[in-house]
Amino acid sequence: MTPLVLVVGFLGAGKTTFLKSLVPLLSQQGIRPGLLINDFHNARVDAEQFRDLIDEVKALNGDCVCCGSRDQLFDELHSFQHGHDRVMLIETNGTAEPGSIIEALALDPALSGFTQPVQISIVDVERWQKRFWHNSLEREQARTASHVFLSREQLVPPARLDDVTASLQKCGVGGRFVTVESFAAELSGAEIREPAGSRLGDHAHECCGCGGNHHEEEHHAAHGPFHVENHFSSHEIPLPDLVGRKPFVEFLKSLPNEVIRAKGLVRFEDDPSQFFVFQKVDRDVQFFPVGSAPRLSVPLALFVGPRLDLAELQQRVLSLPIPSRG
Repeated sequence: MTPLVLVVGFLGAGKTTFLKSLVPLLSQQGIRPGLLINDFHNARVDAEQFRDLIDEVKALNGDCVCCGSRDQLFDELHSFQHGHDRVMLIETNGTAEPGSIIEALALDPALSGFTQPVQISIVDVERWQKRFWHNSLEREQARTASHVFLSREQLVPPARLDDVTASLQKCGVGGRFVTVESFAAELSGAEIREPAGSRLGDHAHECCGCGGNHHEEEHHAAHGPFHVENHFSSHEIPLPDLVGRKPFVEFLKSLPNEVIRAKGLVRFEDDPSQFFVFQKVDRDVQFFPVGSAPRLSVPLALFVGPRLDLAELQQRVLSLPIPSRG
């Protein structure tokens, strides 16, 4: 059976960075992964970062794979070419509620070629439970996980790491803590590909990390609705063809606090032959070169957050100084 892996984590937790480390390790073990990337508006931006790492990467655009992109997700999974050397990785967007996704994946008879969903949650130890009114969603994303990866460990003091570990345990997070290397080894092993017993059985299933086997109706009674609505929105705004590097960094750092994440594609006047994928989480700004001819070659910015003011964001973009090309 083909391992089916759901990669979950709050906005900017490090899901893409984790996958960029995982994919080469799987390839070294002779594993050919498929990758589906889901994001609020334009998942092609993140997909660009994998074009030299993996042959089979597809972008799913929409609210999240538990609602707006669900049909597209299942179409891709139904057409997946299985094999003894395959793994399917699904990167969810930062506000996905994983319980409903796991339920849908586990109960679809047409996905019998896959294992039961394996959920790995990426936990940013710098920002864990510093999301204000989004803390409950972050906790839920971790509680349903079978595996947990702690990102940005090297950026915090030991006391902070101890506090986060204790907090995860207090929140009922029971997933196994893994490294990129140990998780790659597990996905490459024979044990995960030959699970004991029937995949679907009589439609009873291991539910959402709660530890019990329930029918769908019993799960509703025990845990409530599978999907909790959130008030996140996203906006895609074109950028100038070229921008100054320093003014653009200042632009990103000055975005309002409601912008939890900004990302996109940009070209700078001091290096016009190179495109860069950028991302901004809190006040941290990062750039990743993607070459001179990416598949997505139109500079743009994507903004994600609660109740964003589109007009304000458009005005900020229009206020970017455009360098002279003379």
